[in-house]
Amino acid sequence: MPIYEYICKKCHDNFALLQSVEAAEKGTKCPRCGSTEVKKLISPFSCSLSPDSGSSAGGSPGFSGGG
Repeated sequence: MPIYEYICKKCHDNFALLQSVEAAEKGTKCPRCGSTEVKKLISPFSCSLSPDSGSSAGGSPGFSGGG
């Protein structure tokens, strides 16, 4: 399950929740004030390659890309 980041429109608290992919903003509550007026944020992510994986444009060996 992915971790989603939200901001509460009432108290402006930023929080993260471990939710299923099917989870909707509509049913999400702010853990600080209990408001359901929340907005899902676009979160940055990082990725690092191990030194022995190389940096070819074709991707790293063994990565299937499926999920």
